[in-house]
Amino acid sequence: MTPLAALIVLLGGVAIGATSIGGVVVVPALTVLAGIPAERAVAAASFGFAFAGVAAFVTRRRPVQGDAPVQSTITEPAFGWAAVAGAGLGAALGAATLAWLPARAVALVVAFLAIGSGLHALLARTALRQRLLPAFALPLLGLAVGALSAWSGTGGPVVLLPLLALLGWPPLQAVEAAQRVQLPVAAAATLVNLAAGRLDATLGAAIGALVLAGWLAGRALAARLPVQRARQAVALALVGTGVAYLGKL
Repeated sequence: MTPLAALIVLLGGVAIGATSIGGVVVVPALTVLAGIPAERAVAAASFGFAFAGVAAFVTRRRPVQGDAPVQSTITEPAFGWAAVAGAGLGAALGAATLAWLPARAVALVVAFLAIGSGLHALLARTALRQRLLPAFALPLLGLAVGALSAWSGTGGPVVLLPLLALLGWPPLQAVEAAQRVQLPVAAAATLVNLAAGRLDATLGAAIGALVLAGWLAGRALAARLPVQRARQAVALALVGTGVAYLGKL
């Protein structure tokens, strides 16, 4: 990995910590700047994202002044484990059926979902009222997120965060939820890549260390942002991600 590619991976980790979706820059940095073959880059990036996913699972965000009071968050086992199990199963199914689906169509859905939710958050005069999902819907949500992530070649946060934004989740709680779901998605993808012989564990560990360092910095930065600024940052990141996906089509 070249120094410039490593720097971009590190900055991607910062964006993951702050908005949960900065990982979209990792694979392009590896392929364009470091000359790493696409399949090897995707496999190593999936393994690397698991580092931040583990960190998100074992840490809890302290309450931030200005957060809207809620009855349930991703840190509660009833929500977290249901979504996590569904995401892991969805990612496994998505990876197994990847060759059967048109990747462009899936990427188009992700792009418009990200842009639509980001623009709504930016232009809405008042924040959406948070809507909590019934228990039976949580594993289904995770299943859809995992499958779409595997089909589109992204981490779980890219798909989950727009959905949570549309459900009116406060930005910091939505970011934390999206980050926690990335672990089962990354783990499932890594297992598939390992079985296929595509995983370079050394490269993946290096990416993981850079992403984790950036994630810690980005998480600390997000915790210091006022709620309105955090909402705007997440919304802009969503719009930027959607535009980037459209540019690849």
